[in-house]
Amino acid sequence: MLPACSRALIRSAERLCQAATASQTLSRNTWVLQRVHAAPVTPAGLPQRDPSEIRELERYEVVDYETSKAAGPLKVILLEDVEGVGHQFDVVEVDRKRARTDLLLGKKAVYASPFDLKYYADMKEKMREELAARVRIPYELLTVSRELVKLVVPLRVNMENKWKLDRRIVKTSLRQVGVDLLDDAIFLSDASASINGPNFDLEAKLVRFYVVVSQQYIIPMLGRIAHISADDSKQVLAPEKLKQPTAADLAKHGLLPEEPYYHKSSEIDNEFDVATFMRNRAGQQK
Repeated sequence: MLPACSRALIRSAERLCQAATASQTLSRNTWVLQRVHAAPVTPAGLPQRDPSEIRELERYEVVDYETSKAAGPLKVILLEDVEGVGHQFDVVEVDRKRARTDLLLGKKAVYASPFDLKYYADMKEKMREELAARVRIPYELLTVSRELVKLVVPLRVNMENKWKLDRRIVKTSLRQVGVDLLDDAIFLSDASASINGPNFDLEAKLVRFYVVVSQQYIIPMLGRIAHISADDSKQVLAPEKLKQPTAADLAKHGLLPEEPYYHKSSEIDNEFDVATFMRNRAGQQK
């Protein structure tokens, strides 16, 4: 048998647990009500209605229960560029959960109140030249580039007939991994364009080439030479390695790590020396 003081402590702990559980289950709800009986206006000169009728006139019925509906997006003003959402000072509608747990909490945005709308609109106007000078890569291009730079494309070449690495081979190899491009979007460096065979010393050699999206965004990609044959009895000399090479792996093949480049205008065409430009840029960043 527990002492009285111990039983009292246990009961106190149980009540505290029950109170904590109740506080967690409580939520704020919004009900929309209307009167069942609208009180008529008392004619001038007549006494007020009988107090016994007040209870009848105070009856309400539920018109709507707003908490049962999705609250919808929240309108905010971005205080910085947020990838996939918008640019600084843009007024956007975002999912409430993301707004409250990320944008507002992280001070990346504020509520689009009337005061803030005017305040940040004036600030945007003052910073107009600075904002226009910023290089802002469209989110769609960023998404495409991130998928492409992760690929190591097997460049399939013939082990029996003569070949020379060109756009056609690269384009065909890209199609086999699910990437369909036009010829004029593919650029090879002079070193890559001089590769020819069959030459089994080149098996599994890493090759750099470039893809230009919208004549504006240069994406450096990697290929790996893979000799193949129509004769199924012939064995592939080296397994295909699809993982992203490290800087040390690139150095073994005379290559440097490179980052995508975004040009402000759509000027990158066949007359633009993409390979030389990107090689010089990689050398400066080294």
